[in-house]
Amino acid sequence: MLVAPNLSRTVVKNASVNLVRLTGSGIIALLLSPFLVRQLAKDAFGAWSLLLQLTLYVTYLDFGIQTAVSRFVAHAEELGDSKQRDGIVSTAFAMLSCAALLGCVLIVVLAWQLPSLFRQMPSALHRPAQLALLVMGMSFAIGLPVSVIHALFIGLQRNEIPALIAIWNKIAMAALVVGVVLKHGGLEAMGFSVAAANVLSYMGAFAAWRTSAHKVCLRLASVSRCYARQIAAYSGSVMVWMMAMLLISGLDLSIVGIFDYKMTAYYAIAATLANFVAQAQGAIFSALLPASAVLGARGDGERLGAILVVSTRYGMLILLTMSLPLVVAGYWVLRIWAGADYAEHSTLVLQVLVIANVVRLCALPYSTLLLGTGQHNKVIASPLAEGITNLIASVGGAYLFGALGVAVGTLIGAFVSVGLHVFYNMPRTALIVIDRIRLIKEGLLRPLICAAPFMLLLMGGRRDLSGYVLALTMATVAAILLFWKFGLLASERARVAHALHLS
Repeated sequence: MLVAPNLSRTVVKNASVNLVRLTGSGIIALLLSPFLVRQLAKDAFGAWSLLLQLTLYVTYLDFGIQTAVSRFVAHAEELGDSKQRDGIVSTAFAMLSCAALLGCVLIVVLAWQLPSLFRQMPSALHRPAQLALLVMGMSFAIGLPVSVIHALFIGLQRNEIPALIAIWNKIAMAALVVGVVLKHGGLEAMGFSVAAANVLSYMGAFAAWRTSAHKVCLRLASVSRCYARQIAAYSGSVMVWMMAMLLISGLDLSIVGIFDYKMTAYYAIAATLANFVAQAQGAIFSALLPASAVLGARGDGERLGAILVVSTRYGMLILLTMSLPLVVAGYWVLRIWAGADYAEHSTLVLQVLVIANVVRLCALPYSTLLLGTGQHNKVIASPLAEGITNLIASVGGAYLFGALGVAVGTLIGAFVSVGLHVFYNMPRTALIVIDRIRLIKEGLLRPLICAAPFMLLLMGGRRDLSGYVLALTMATVAAILLFWKFGLLASERARVAHALHLS
């Protein structure tokens, strides 16, 4: 039995919307960062980057509830059970309202302890940073229950609505911050700008609910312990994965700020580029979720194993295409994007972070298949192990080597993650029939062979820009030839040749 055409179109639409949303947000971040580094002093930009990461800690108090709401709403809609749908949404809103209060307390404590946490931060920045953290953090906290509305639309297969709200939020936030900086406002005014943009987006979410999802009733009478238990049971394992991601990528800049504050701005710039690659890859492979869910329901492990090999190979090719320019030409990318000073201090950190992303994200197709087939709860030990390894290695590296040590800690954690997937998780997830030798040879080694010419550029040291352009052009031509010979299978080359002949 094939997937219904309407369902396929919906999946493609939602995957495309997710990609557009993340791409839009990433582009705004890529445009805003070079503006800020040229307008703000390095200590101020470093403090601003730290504040953004600290406020995002509040979003982890979602506890996976948003994911649960999307799933239960979709299930209730399929069954036509409006009572369960309304009960789930209302109960989740109540649960996240409690989480919002907890988030406000967390932000107050962080703001109070800010000077003690970041002792190397200039004292002149303490009070402005504390006020900005309070305002921004509380605005993110009160947004926790509003995230239920976003999850509702996702469950209703209307991903375009929360995506549009998110993009407008980023545009408004960037515009307000730029306006404040041009008028020489400080961290406090920048913080109020972010908070104002957040509040506007929350108003937009409620307006969207009233106009496009008014059939869903949000009321106190629908709150139930039964629904709360259902939500908690589903979101428990998702919460473990979220906490692991916090340890993997949510603490790095804070660790740099504690141990090597003078490098905070440089690390933040490098992380912005590296994270853009990771977010784009995640958006692309989110489309595997529904397809793997269908095959998992059929028990078609052989097909799932075949999809894993193919998606890993394509994923590596996409990942290397996005990452290699940042590795081999990172100095020139940073010099053009953020200036010579940032290029001098951020290049090595950028290269290590990007390589760490390549290592960790090569297993993204497998992780996505686990979520789609409902087997993620069987392997929660591995993300925790990666997160704990990452945290210990990053703290130790920061103490010994500063900011670069934090990046190396991320790389160590990435290798631990992939090793656990290959040697521990794959034998345990029997629903996916995996030939690990074939996966390594076809999924990983073939794409890496295509990348060999670019690796040679790293051995040549830093040249002048014209010399680098020539070397990069030669490497690109060689990589294209290798891609045709080794990156594609014979059957794929035949299909490409046939398509070109027909055109």
